[in-house]
Amino acid sequence: MTRASDLAKLLGAGATILDGTTISTADNTTQLTLTSTDADASGGPVLDLYRNSSSPADNDTVGKLLFQGENDAGEKTTYAEVIGLMADVSNGTEDGQITFQTIKAGALVPRLTFADSETTINDGSVDVDFRVESNGNANMLFVDGGTDRVGIGTNSPDNLLHIKTTGSTPSIELEQDAGTSYKALIKLAGNDLEIKGSSGSLEFYNGSQDGDSSAIRMRINSSGNVYVNNDGSSPLNGRFTVYNDTSQDAVKTYQATSGTTGLWTRIDHTASYFAIFRYQTSTVGSITTNGSATTYGTSSDYRLKENLEYSFDATTRLKQLKPCRFNWIADETNTLVDGFIAHEVSSVVPEAINGKKDAVTEEVLYVDGDEIPDGKKIGDVKEASEIIPQTIDQSKIVPLLVKTIQELEARITALENA
Repeated sequence: MTRASDLAKLLGAGATILDGTTISTADNTTQLTLTSTDADASGGPVLDLYRNSSSPADNDTVGKLLFQGENDAGEKTTYAEVIGLMADVSNGTEDGQITFQTIKAGALVPRLTFADSETTINDGSVDVDFRVESNGNANMLFVDGGTDRVGIGTNSPDNLLHIKTTGSTPSIELEQDAGTSYKALIKLAGNDLEIKGSSGSLEFYNGSQDGDSSAIRMRINSSGNVYVNNDGSSPLNGRFTVYNDTSQDAVKTYQATSGTTGLWTRIDHTASYFAIFRYQTSTVGSITTNGSATTYGTSSDYRLKENLEYSFDATTRLKQLKPCRFNWIADETNTLVDGFIAHEVSSVVPEAINGKKDAVTEEVLYVDGDEIPDGKKIGDVKEASEIIPQTIDQSKIVPLLVKTIQELEARITALENA
């Protein structure tokens, strides 16, 4: 300060300083202290940043606090600032805004903004994380700015939302006050998909309108019974019930597209088919019943076959098979059973065998980026390899047995007639 009168006012009752003023010290002592000795309930001391403009306009800056220092090139740099805005200067509907900014990678970016309609964190969309720490968890809430993922209890979320706990099971609880028809509701894509919890039951809706029973797709009631395409209000006896529309007299379910590989089921009180197995557009097997017995069938229609041959040597091939007695390793009783070793059959009746000899799953090791438990390191085994066992369909050997018996019968008949 260079004006003697201003200095006198500062030391006395007050001063109005028309020019910029710099208070400079050569040490770390306080440069400016505001002290109020008022004893009433009003706040004080007060620092008033007042923009006395004769023509205020929306979004004018009303004040700034700058935190400045030099960089290693000796340049004066603003490392952080607080900016106040007059967002709306209309009389009676005034809005204000305050923004906290810091420098990142050489540029000031907004980190926290209080606007008239929202409070925003990281409005500049820079790659910075957001973390909330609780008393016992350093990552109670974590937003990964680089991967656009949210973690609860973890600072490395693997999915859009990743919940991780230590020593307890991760859980999400939805609770609603009593007096409503359902206690919890999850909506997906508006009203198209809904999951509701009500009176111990879990209900799944598709295309529903606030619980329209005609749109229910599945319900698990408080007893653990499952009803598909029905609310279970008039249930059949059984743990798992599939309805056709809402009728319990014709309980059926079909694969959506009959020309698709997979299981195509039909469960009906009157029909004989309980399951139909399909490969692409062809039926390859079924499970049927006639009311007294059940038949497990594989397709054998002549219209599906070609290159038929009846004059092959079955006896020679049958003699190559090696029936044996063995016990299963997992059977602690070591009970001997009769059977075959899959790879020993594959060269004789290859259609009876599935899989490859000595096949195993691939061993998985810990790599950089994995969550590595205590006592493990990168390169250690994460998932050990396991055997992929060969399987045998012993019914495929039956034709060879029948043909061999026919050949033996022919030989016996020839000897008897000799």
